[in-house]
Amino acid sequence: MGRGCLRLPEARGILRLAYKILREAGVARYQASMLAGGEYFVVKEYSVTLDSLILQPLGYPDVGRYRGPLLFAPRPWRRYCKWHSGPLDRRDLPWRRIYCTEAVQGEHEYCRQHRRSERFLYDLCMGLKGERALEACRELDRRVKAEYTVYLLVQYGGHLKVGSTRSWRILERVAEQPHSAATTLATFDSALSARRAEMAVSREGIASEHRPRSGRHRRLPPPGAAAATLSDAAQRASKLLGVEWGGEIFRVIPPEPPSRPVRAEGLDLGGAPFRVKGYWGGMLLIERVPDGAVLWVDERSILHTDAVLYREDELSLGE
Repeated sequence: MGRGCLRLPEARGILRLAYKILREAGVARYQASMLAGGEYFVVKEYSVTLDSLILQPLGYPDVGRYRGPLLFAPRPWRRYCKWHSGPLDRRDLPWRRIYCTEAVQGEHEYCRQHRRSERFLYDLCMGLKGERALEACRELDRRVKAEYTVYLLVQYGGHLKVGSTRSWRILERVAEQPHSAATTLATFDSALSARRAEMAVSREGIASEHRPRSGRHRRLPPPGAAAATLSDAAQRASKLLGVEWGGEIFRVIPPEPPSRPVRAEGLDLGGAPFRVKGYWGGMLLIERVPDGAVLWVDERSILHTDAVLYREDELSLGE
């Protein structure tokens, strides 16, 4: 459809997920530094493709895959409970899920009904700090049997981040964070063990549980330099944890947009239709239809909100 004949979206919906597909893209050798005779690192690379957006119509528990044009809805945007019916311990088809229809207030991310759910416990376990997180992990382990992986990332300015996630979605979790290189440290059969390991690495000062405070004025280091930093940190962390580091370093390659995108922070995005063209590092790559401008939008700023207007005839629930 040409840009001039685009029919505007009509319905307001809740963005629940940017559904992405990751594929192996080969391996590359990167030099740790530009100095002659510098060390090289082999990095396994993955590509990320945005398949669709998972949208939920207001007032309906069902969701569907959406690939059509969008508008940003007028503010204020309401946030909605994050609970859905998908399992925690294995992969599912997200467009087959049932999502909560309740709006939430203040800092709450779950409605009152779902604040005792397993998904709520998972978010507490992974998101809180200290003993409060560990208590949530203990209760989660009593309810759900799953495998968890502790990983390291090199982010803006060479910042080292340690994290943990369910093993089956390690690539997706890495793709959701800006990075130059990543590696896995160890796999555990309980959330409690994984979070304890993560906290131990953080306490030792090897890496931080937090993202860098701001990446706006920093750059990601080259993959070779990041791999060298990561290798040293992973060896120290594995020794601390008493595990054997496998040595594999990987990264998810950013997409190559047709023009240099700019971050959409502070820009007025209302009124102009856009299409979502890609995803990387927790950012949606969008193209404004009227002028072809390419922008990065922070996914967290619109996820689980009724921030978008969409075409009803291009959304089939459950598909």
